[in-house]
Amino acid sequence: MGIVSFIYQGQAVRLDVFLSAKFSDKTRTFIKKLILSGAVEVNGAAVKKPAYLLKEGSLIVFKEPELIKPGIKIFDRDIEIIYEDEYIAAVNKPAGISSHPGKGNYDNTLVNILIGKISNLSGIGGVERPGIVHRLDKDTSGIMLIAKNDFAHNALAESFKNREIKKTYFAAVYGIITQKCGCIEGFIKRDAGSRIKMAMDKKETGKHCLTRYENMRYIRGVATLLKVLPETGRTHQIRVSLFGTGYPIVGDKLYKRKDIENRYKSLNFVKRQMLHAYMLEFPHPANREKIVLKANFPNDMLWLLDDLDDKNTLL
Repeated sequence: MGIVSFIYQGQAVRLDVFLSAKFSDKTRTFIKKLILSGAVEVNGAAVKKPAYLLKEGSLIVFKEPELIKPGIKIFDRDIEIIYEDEYIAAVNKPAGISSHPGKGNYDNTLVNILIGKISNLSGIGGVERPGIVHRLDKDTSGIMLIAKNDFAHNALAESFKNREIKKTYFAAVYGIITQKCGCIEGFIKRDAGSRIKMAMDKKETGKHCLTRYENMRYIRGVATLLKVLPETGRTHQIRVSLFGTGYPIVGDKLYKRKDIENRYKSLNFVKRQMLHAYMLEFPHPANREKIVLKANFPNDMLWLLDDLDDKNTLL
């Protein structure tokens, strides 16, 4: 753990503002999290208020956490590294793997895999999320970007914020959609009846979300393969948006309807949501050149589509 100390000179200023100026390579959010965690002391006492006002002569001690939290174990599992340079990496996350450690699962996550495969990871995500700039749901497979240093992390986070990163997913949904393309727009918020679900709302009480889709082909005469292009990045956006239209994703255990599952019993062999993050287009954090990366489809999705022998026939 690195420890840095300063004696503040000047007029009264907020603690988070001062530290953000001192550590320009760190995001304001990262600084705020460190303060709230008790990692910053002022005159010998931990201060957990980002808005705390520093006075002239104050002694600030900043304890930067270790990149890898003691006790985080390496999860020795093969993973496809799609791309890697000195700034970033991209991996094809398997379904069934959480993006980072959390309550009840600290050992078998993508982070546990990454610390054994990639030598350098950014620390801005916190001690339990090194390198993690964005996430995929546990049972969603596909491409994830990984930051290898704090500069890259900040640049990618800014690109996500400014919607400079184009995301392409493929989803298999129950039922036959006849229209060639469509757009789902509304507002997304926490479901009042669940701690883990989201819900669509036409009222402006939630966060605006916009999802476009293209009809690619039909599956076994009972489902439709969609190319999905989310233009916003809300929690569970694709899953809850498709569910709200009456075409939930095949195998989704959270956003499901019993009547639809009973109607399409021939698909009951599917064990997880058929949603795959296929492609990312984004400006490289170092030189802003356009990068296009794709993640191969997993075998369970190819099996559903009867394409196990040819991973390119989806397109």
